[in-house]
This record gives sequence, structure tokens and C-alpha cells, in this order.
Amino acid sequence: MVRRIPDPRLRSSSLPVEAASFVGRRHELTKIRTLLGNNRLVTLLGVGGVGKTRLALRAAHDLQRAFRDGVCVVDLAGLSDAGLLVQTTGAALGLRDDSPLPPIERLIDQLAERQVLIVLDNCEHLIDDCAALVDALLSHCQDVRVLATSRTALQIEAECTLPLPPLSVPDAPEDDSDGTVSPEALLASDAVQLFTARASACLPDFELTEDNADAVAELCRRLDGIPLALELAAVRIRSLSVRQILDGLSDRYRLLTQGSRTALPRQRTLRSLMDWSYDLLTEDARLLWARISVFAGSFELDAAEGICPDDALPREDVLDLLAELVDKSVLLRDERDGQARYRLLETIKEYGLNRLRASGEQTTLRRRHRDWYAALTAHALTQLKDGEQIEAYHRLRAEQANLRAAFEFCITSADDARVGLGMATDLRHFWIMSGTLSEGRRWLVELLALAPDTPDAVGGLTSASKLAILQADVAEGRRLLARARVLATSTGQETWLAEITHNEGIASLFSGDPATALTHFTDALDGHKKAGNDFGIMVALIQSAAARSLLGETSHALELCEECLEISARHGDRWCAALAMWTQALLRWHWNEAERAETLAAETLAIKEAFDDRLGMAMAMELIAWVTEKRGQHARAATLLGAVQSAMRSVGTPSLFKHLERGHDSCLERTRAALGETWQTHIDKGAAMDIDSAIALALRRTTKPAVTHHADRQDDDLTSREREIAELVAQGMSNRDIAATLVISPRTAEKHVEKILTKLGLSSRTQIGVWFATGHQDDPAPTRFADRHHPLGA
Repeated sequence: MVRRIPDPRLRSSSLPVEAASFVGRRHELTKIRTLLGNNRLVTLLGVGGVGKTRLALRAAHDLQRAFRDGVCVVDLAGLSDAGLLVQTTGAALGLRDDSPLPPIERLIDQLAERQVLIVLDNCEHLIDDCAALVDALLSHCQDVRVLATSRTALQIEAECTLPLPPLSVPDAPEDDSDGTVSPEALLASDAVQLFTARASACLPDFELTEDNADAVAELCRRLDGIPLALELAAVRIRSLSVRQILDGLSDRYRLLTQGSRTALPRQRTLRSLMDWSYDLLTEDARLLWARISVFAGSFELDAAEGICPDDALPREDVLDLLAELVDKSVLLRDERDGQARYRLLETIKEYGLNRLRASGEQTTLRRRHRDWYAALTAHALTQLKDGEQIEAYHRLRAEQANLRAAFEFCITSADDARVGLGMATDLRHFWIMSGTLSEGRRWLVELLALAPDTPDAVGGLTSASKLAILQADVAEGRRLLARARVLATSTGQETWLAEITHNEGIASLFSGDPATALTHFTDALDGHKKAGNDFGIMVALIQSAAARSLLGETSHALELCEECLEISARHGDRWCAALAMWTQALLRWHWNEAERAETLAAETLAIKEAFDDRLGMAMAMELIAWVTEKRGQHARAATLLGAVQSAMRSVGTPSLFKHLERGHDSCLERTRAALGETWQTHIDKGAAMDIDSAIALALRRTTKPAVTHHADRQDDDLTSREREIAELVAQGMSNRDIAATLVISPRTAEKHVEKILTKLGLSSRTQIGVWFATGHQDDPAPTRFADRHHPLGA
């Protein structure tokens, strides 16, 4: 006979009463309810202190009425003897321990006909035994469901895992913003809500104000939105201001040490919490945790395998050890452009760094890190000149935090500065492609100050000069070029003379002297040909075309662009192709071929979008604005002009190239005259746009075709670009194929496909194909900026 279980809802000890308010996690609570409706075991996974227990308890409170025999919490944090696991579970359920049956059989026998939710909390240190217990219960007790919390999955067949991220934190301010944000806006962040609530509980007079809002936002970001860290920081509000707490985070493991006296010992300080996670790992995984803390931001497998191994840690073990760190919720795994990237939260990284310092390996690992990224930049330079441009560009963008860490190491000595100069010089095209001209100049200036007269300085001076000129600092650019020419001549580096001459031409072009610029470009072109530098040849052809156009030699200029496109096609190049098309667009505009100019500018914009080249996008949008104004669409043209100004400011360039100023000013005046008092409103609207919205406006991506749809179809929600991508998915194209066809990045294609699935309520690419085939085929073909006008056509 089955023993009747006392209803856990009547036991005050079964579900603890919340001592403090529960903040945020609405989405996760809804998800838990849904998952438990469809799965018998749901495991909340996450790093220590992320709030797994609090969330599980809140979910249990919310679900009490859904289970006839109630909800019961089994807290395993204080249990170290796995042999007592079953008895501990039975005791928490209120079951008697007086049967001669083995404990597991007794537990199954008494739960066989009960409908109950068991919250199995803190499983990680008894993971194998917990897995065996839950598997046995679910196999024999059909109405039992389990909500587990752990830093690693139980890995049994019935399990559905729900990774628990930290609380949402405020976005970091943009580089060109003043960083201020209102208290009201900050409270949209769960992390800010939690810190404010806990700080107010510690100091009733505390409130979020204009004066402390920025510091609170930065504190929440620095603590990664980890609830325990935020609560420990809030305790310090009794004796410190928010700014002082923030300043003290340079040693957060010393600062965050005053947790609740009623908490478990491992949850009273941040260090003890991390020690608990550290002790759960194998010795090799602990070593890898310390070594990967040398990375800034995220990293890929090849970087970990290239930097971390030695005799104590074989290269072939790194992948499995990374998997162990992911499984134990120490390391986070993301995916970008089809590649797995790993990252440590800053709080976890700092713990690893402390371990690395204690081992005496920090300097060695930082130098290995720098050397590996120096090799990456050298390889990327080759890729950026050839058919792997977009892939190399996005890899470098993903690695910017690590590149910055490598440069920080390089400015510690003159010898290291020479390596840094090589890196910064290898990135000379990337600084321009990514619009990070100011950052590139900053590193080059600092490194040149440490190694001013070394042979490596020639490339550094030449690269810094070009960035200065592109930021309209022509005088400084020419001063750097003079130094570079003297040093290149004295050290016998003739290969750099063509680059120096080329940059002198750009300086002349910026100064409004196209005749002198053309002389320099012609000389540079000869030097690039002699060196076999096809990338330099292409850029020189484009800029020679710009100079000739200003001299009235339009036909010759168009021929130079076509020559550039021919070379570009041989290499699979996109960057120089876009520059050539933009130059053609400008020439066609001056020949009064507005429609052709817009088509070429739009194709340029699509390519520049794939590179996220703000300067290039601004120049393409500028031409589209001119054509738009000529059509009489003055409001749209003014909005685009405002967006151009915003894009230019984002890369630190105060104005357009000299040869565009007349057209720009003319467009401004005509739109002002047409719009009157509303003109500034449209300019401001464009200036406030994010870059994606500006591109959508320029390319008319939000325009929806006028077609008849079935009443039950949701494709009215798709933008024109999403409908275009849906068609390509239906043709069986992968994200990479779509990216190549539309000249966008694979990651952008992936995001569009995800949005299409969400909007249509579908779950697979196959379903998109079925949706398209069963009604969408009557829609007119979406407008695409095809590559039929130049040799890059797919």
C-alpha cells in the first residue's frame, strides 16, 4: 500500500518565504513554466551567483497550484555524502524512513502515484548521483517532475536545460556620446533594479539619481549583472558612495566580502563562490581557466590552442578542457558567423587572472597572446588584399578587444613597441575599413613615441599619415610623410616609397589640388606595379580616377575605374570594387545620369554595409541623397543628409572630402529652400538614426511590395530585404551563399533568417521553402542591386 505523502504546500519549511524582493527574470519564469509543461526534467544552468536558486524557488512558488501534491525543495548545498542523497530527498518530501526496502526503492514506491514537482537545488558537486536519482524517479513515477539547478547538466535522456544568463545590464555608451543616461531609462535593466533595491534595503536614504546614475550603470556592467556580486556591492553602500565602490572594483575579491550571515559559507563572499567552482574542476581545467583569463572579450578555439598549451597542458587536450569549462558554467559559448567563440565574465576572468599571477605565468602568457595576435594581423593583411576580405575583416572586428590587449602589452617597452608597430601597420587597411581611424592613430602615435627611429617606424609613420589625412588633419599627415620618406631612404626601405608617394597624393586631393595629386598617384602606380602590389594598384587607379574627374577628364576616369574592377574580379576583392563603383557613381552624377549614379551608389552601400565601413557608407548615402533631392523628394534627401553627418562623426571625420563639398552644400541649400521651417527637423531625424535605419532608408528596404496575400499568412510583416532572403532560402542557399549573393556578412544573413522564422512563426529553413512555394511565388521578384554592371556579378 502506498503511503500518503503530506501535502508539501502545508509544510512551512518546504518552500522558504522570500526574505527580499524578487527582481526581474520574467522571461525566464515564463520559459520555465512552458518547459515543465513539455518536459519532466528542466535543469537551470549557470555560473555561481547568477541566481539559479532564487529563480527556481520563485518558479516553485508560482507553480504550487499546478501540482496536486505540491512542490518540494531539496537543498543539496550542505550535503557532501552522496550516500545520503536519497534519504535527504525523502526527508525533504516528508517521507518516513522506516521501511526495510533499499532507499531508492522506498522513495519510488512512495512517489509512484503522486503528482509533485521536486526542486533539486545545487546538484553540481553530486552530479552523477543526482543524475541516477532523477533518472530512476522519472522512469517509475509518471507524474513526478523535477526542476534542478546546477553548474553542469545532468545529461540524462529526459533533461531539458535552460542556461541562465546574468541579469540585463545597461548598454555601454557610444564612443561619441557623453555617456549620461536618465535614472528612469536605467531602471529598464534588471541589474540596476536589483542593485537599487538591495542598496535601498541597506541604506534607506539611497535612491537612483541623475548624480549617481552613470556610476550605477557602470558598476552593473563591471559586475556582469551577476546577482550575488550586485548584492555584495550593495552592502558596501552603508560606508561608500557608488563611485567609491566602482573605484574599488580593481580588487573586487577584496571589496565584495560582506554577504548575509545566513547564507551558505560559499555565498558570503565572491572569492568563496569562485573557490567552490574552481574546486569542482579537474586540475588541467583549473590551469586552462587561469590561462584563458589572458584573453580580453571573447576568443576562438584556434587562439586558445595557439596560446595556452605547453608541456604541462598538451594542445590536443584544449578542446575537451574548454568543453569542461563550458559544462561547468565557468565559460560561456557564443556563435558568430558559424564559429564558436568563448568568453569569461569579467568577474570570473579576474579570478582566473589572480590564479595566473600567483602561478608566475602572467607575463609569459601575455607575451604569447601578443605574439599570436601579431601573427593573426600579419595573415589578415594578406586576406584583406584578396578574396577573403570580408571573413578577415569580421574576424578582426571580433578580436578587437584582444588586439587592444596586445597593444597595451606592446607599449610597456621599446622592444615590444617594435612588435606593436608591425601589428598597427599590418592593420592599416582595417583601421579604414572599420572606421576606427582615431584608435589606429592613437596606437601608432604611442608606439612611435617608444620606437621613433627604428626600421619598423617607416610603416608606422606612413600608416599614421594616411589616417591623419583621412581625418582632415592634412598638415600633420604631411609632417609624418616627410619623416617617413627620410627614414625609408636612410634605411633602404624603398618598398614603402610608393605608399608614401600615394599618401602625398591623397593629401593633395584633400587640399583641393587634383593636378598635383594626379602626379603623385601616377608615380605611386608605377611603384606599386614594380612591387607587384595589386591592392595598391587598385587604390591608386581609383584615386587617379577621382583626380582626373576633377580635372574634367571624365572618360579617362571611367576607364581607370573599369581597369580597377578587372583586377578586383581576379582577386575576388570587394573593398576596391566598392570604391571603384562609388567613383563611377560620382562621375555618372556629373554626367547627369542620376538613375545610373544611384544604382552604383546603392551597390556600393550594400558592400560597405558588409564591412560596416561608416565612412564608405556615408559617402554612398551622400550620393543617394543628391539623386533623391533631384527627384523632388526633399524630406527624404534631408533625412539622408542628417544620417551622413552622424556617420561621419562616428568615425571622427568632421566633413566630407573636399571634392564633395560643393555638391553637398548645394543639396543642403535646395532641401532647405524646399522644406522651409521643417528642414532642420528632417536633418535632426537623420542625425538621430542608427546606421541600420539609415541604410534601410537609403536602399528603401522598408518598402513592401503591393501584393495580395492569403488571410492566414504573416508575410506582411517582412521587410523587402527579408522577403528577398526568404526567396534565397527557398532556393536552398546557405547563410554563406546568401551573404555572397547579397554582399553582406554571413552573420547578417543569419540574423535576417532568424527574424523571418520569428515573424512567420516557423521553426526551420525547410518551412520557409514550403511557405514560399505555397503562395509567395506570385509576388513580384524583389528589387536587388545586381552585380550586372561590373565583373563581380555572381
